[in-house]
Amino acid sequence: MIKHNSDILNKLFFRELQMLIEKYNKINESDKERIESIVTNLKDEELQSYLMRNMDKLLNILKCTDEIDEDVVTFFVWYNFQITEITIGIARECVKELKENKYLEIGEHLIYQDEKHLKDYARDVLEDRLGQEYYVDKLFDKENIIEMWIEGITKEQIIQEIVDNDNLEEVLEIYPQYAFTIDGISYKYSQVE
Repeated sequence: MIKHNSDILNKLFFRELQMLIEKYNKINESDKERIESIVTNLKDEELQSYLMRNMDKLLNILKCTDEIDEDVVTFFVWYNFQITEITIGIARECVKELKENKYLEIGEHLIYQDEKHLKDYARDVLEDRLGQEYYVDKLFDKENIIEMWIEGITKEQIIQEIVDNDNLEEVLEIYPQYAFTIDGISYKYSQVE
């Protein structure tokens, strides 16, 4: 019951409650099984809880997929929970790219398996950053710069040396956090500039 002593409010409350009961009773057996499968296959309790609180996300999954791909569901729920809203279609494309490349840059975030898979990404970022005085000064002291200049070391050689030898997360100034697990592989994510 509601705390106000009002016949009209009580009638409104019971009417709304009755509509809610009817809504859930109208769910067919097939959809019920799919809903249960989606929620129980989410291994992360926090993601399960988020999905249970956001019925619209669960309905999006049901509408957009006949066959439930657990990896896509995990990514979709995690991204909507942690970052911002995306569609199931975008989540599907992201998972495909993530599995192919072992990393994904989406918006202002980098999602990846392990630092060792960031070499191609690091090459692209370093290509740009080594053209900026701020980053050159941050990465090298003056003696190193003079030594590289005297020895005629190219920008490409510097990039290759950094990618092969340094802590890429530190060089790229990314501070990873645990994101989710797909197919037994844990992924990290970090905000990037």
